[in-house]
Order: sequence, then structure tokens, then C-alpha cells
Amino acid sequence: MLFHKLRYFIEIAKLKSYTKAAESFYISQPALSKQMKQLEEELGFRLFSRSSKGLQLTEKGQSLFYELEPLFQQVETTVNQYKKHDEVRFGSTPLLSSYFIHEHYAKLQRINFYVTVIQDDSQDLIPFLKDNRIDAAIVQDIAQVEGLYSKYLFKDEFLAAVPAASPLASQSHVSLEDCLEYTQIIPSQRSTLAEQLRLIMNDRQFTGEVIETHYQAMTGLVSLGMGIAYLPSIMANQIEYRGVTFVPISDQQLFREMYLYATSEAMLDFLYEKFS
Repeated sequence: MLFHKLRYFIEIAKLKSYTKAAESFYISQPALSKQMKQLEEELGFRLFSRSSKGLQLTEKGQSLFYELEPLFQQVETTVNQYKKHDEVRFGSTPLLSSYFIHEHYAKLQRINFYVTVIQDDSQDLIPFLKDNRIDAAIVQDIAQVEGLYSKYLFKDEFLAAVPAASPLASQSHVSLEDCLEYTQIIPSQRSTLAEQLRLIMNDRQFTGEVIETHYQAMTGLVSLGMGIAYLPSIMANQIEYRGVTFVPISDQQLFREMYLYATSEAMLDFLYEKFS
């Protein structure tokens, strides 16, 4: 019951009127006055005083109002968000679903959050957002898209996946120059990682062997000692693969920046809090 009394107090303080506050809550003024009297008894000090200027907050009442008013605003905002977003249709990639979204499941499961579209490349989720087939998604390396709302979410650096028997496996860090001494295992499908690696190899005039394979198969080839691959840290930090050691790259040039997208600003703010 204290919560309701404090809510009444906030409204009276904002409107500077018992009458107007009573009307906003659809209760009688005597009933509201009784609630305030009980609240003052519970707190042990007066909240309001009357003067020639009308209803005024006491010094302690003013301090209490300044402390409580933003908290109650946040409560109201949160409740309204839950009322508006009774179901969230989300687009994701297999990696994000497996190694990022699950870490936030405790918050997400309370808001009827459903991954309804999966695409191998997160950038392919943008048309689904524009057509309102999904409400939100995490998209890699694209900061803004006209007609959509976005916020920077996190930076995901890649680690070198090296064979456990390799001399590199015992090092705390490796450089890309170190890695380019070995066969490069890269994704066969269109991806930002494959493009970044090809640019680096061209720039360093790499003449070694390149093996192209499906993203999910790269680590398996590393375990067989066939070369070096690169995996995002959100994945590498959560898996153990026999015969493979994940090593940080010191001259880090392989990374991706992830952005949260939504079809409305309210949805974006709502989900950003859940993922932060």
C-alpha cells in the first residue's frame, strides 16, 4: 500500500493540488487527503504546507519528491513498454543465437521474445526489418539504415584458432604475420570476415595455401592440423574444441561491430536495456 500512497504524493506534488490529483486518480478528495495523512504518519514528517501561494511542499517533502519522481517515471516507462511490446519477433544468425542471445535469456523470456528468422549473414535481416516481418535484429558492421532505428551494441574481436600442436598454441598472443606463415582457412560463403582476410592477404602478398569451407567446418579442419582459422570471441570464449587452441591476435585487425536494429525507437530502447 505504501507504493500507492507515494504515487499519490508524486501526483499531488506535480499538480500542486489535492483536487486535480484526486480527479486524475478518480477518487474523492477526502479519500486522497486521508491517504496523505497516513503517509505522513508512516514517514514521521509533514509533506505539504499551505501558504498564501497555495499548496507547497515542505523541505523534506521537496527532497523526497526529487528522489522519487524519476524512479516512478522509470517504473511507468517500463510498464508501458511491456504493455506495448506483448511479442517481439527477432531476427538473428546461428552464431548470435547460440553464443550471445542465450546469455540474456533471463530478461528476454519475460517479454515473449521469439527468434522468428535466421539468416547466415546478419545483413540479410535488413529487408525483413523494412518489411515489418520482424521487429528487431542484430546487424553486423552497418551503423545506420534509412527508415530503421539502431544503436551500437558491442565490438566482437576475432581470435586465431590454431592447431594445439602448433608452436603458436603456447603463446599468449600472436600477430597476423605469425598466422600468415600457415595455411589460411576462411569461409567459403560471402561474409565480412572472408573479405577482410582477402584484403589482408593481398596487402601482405600472401602466397600460401587458402582453404575455403563452410563457417561451421573451419574449426574441424584446424583440429586436423590443416591450417589456421579465425573465430569471433563470443563463440571462441564459450567452446572447447579438441585439438584447437584459441589465441588472441595482438595487432587486431579482425573485428566486427554489432548494432541493434528495430522498427521503432520505443522497441529499440526497450531491447537495448535487455541486451546491455
